[in-house]
Amino acid sequence: MHPAGQPALIKPSPLSLEAAEQAMHWQLELQAPQVSEQTRAEWLAWRQQDPAHELAWQHSQRFFQRMQDVRAPAHQALVKAALLPALSRRRVIKNLALLLAAGSVAWTARDTPLVQHWTSDYSTGVGEQWRIDLADNTEVQLNTDTAIDVKYTDDTRQIHLLRGEILVLPNPADTRPLWVKTAEGLTRASANRFSLRQRGGFTQLGADQGVLSAQIPMGTISLQPGEIISFDANTLLARREQRDGELAWSRGMLVAQGRRLEDFLHELSRYRRGHLACDPAVSELRVSGTFPLGDTDRILTTLGQTLKLDVEHFTRFWVTLKPRRNLA
Repeated sequence: MHPAGQPALIKPSPLSLEAAEQAMHWQLELQAPQVSEQTRAEWLAWRQQDPAHELAWQHSQRFFQRMQDVRAPAHQALVKAALLPALSRRRVIKNLALLLAAGSVAWTARDTPLVQHWTSDYSTGVGEQWRIDLADNTEVQLNTDTAIDVKYTDDTRQIHLLRGEILVLPNPADTRPLWVKTAEGLTRASANRFSLRQRGGFTQLGADQGVLSAQIPMGTISLQPGEIISFDANTLLARREQRDGELAWSRGMLVAQGRRLEDFLHELSRYRRGHLACDPAVSELRVSGTFPLGDTDRILTTLGQTLKLDVEHFTRFWVTLKPRRNLA
């Protein structure tokens, strides 16, 4: 109950990360020196598509205004990021969206995970892959939307996977122990190539080449080539064989062998921004093939042709695959 004459306080609805990321994309898109009428029309269509989009846009307007007003060095990095060339901007959109979705608290909490993502040593944006050589000649491949920190000392090496997925080929000549850190704890891996993915609430670890001896939070475990385990901070959750093409992303490909269309689109959505789904009537259709990740629109076009589906683009961020209409 509220005192007479005083209105009830309504807590604002939090922004979804997806809406925040799209709003940040449009903010940077509209800062280009020359903006086409088609871009403006798509931006307006996106705002009108969902009340959550309009809310995200209004928040982003205030967010950018606040960025222009700040003077602290940590905040100035965000201001400069908005002015980078397009290739670099793609890498910061996600981080700006995280700050936007978090609200004003993120502006004053420099040590929050959101700011740690911003200051990560290496990161990729949605749809990007990157191969790097660390100081010890360990090779690391970063999959889409991935961020890592690297910390080397005289006695040990550590890679902290903040989010996403990596493929690691350690340098066997370096005898220092190599630890990889995720939200579920520390894992020590042997010298053979392995994959690591931070999932929601658990870590996925795979032996790609050779036997992998891993020290995970609940003990030491040996993985045969092609085996994958999943674990949280306390329990080994699953152990299975690597699926065909599961690490094809490291070669810039997405491989499917009789995969449900709905599941295939869920995986593809990791490599493109926005909403990607299919009508329930076609969700059980099977997808097989090898698809280059460099052009997700082309993948969708191919699916439409081979499965005889309509690929409906409401905006560039909202794509749905539906049964083909009979125009006869």
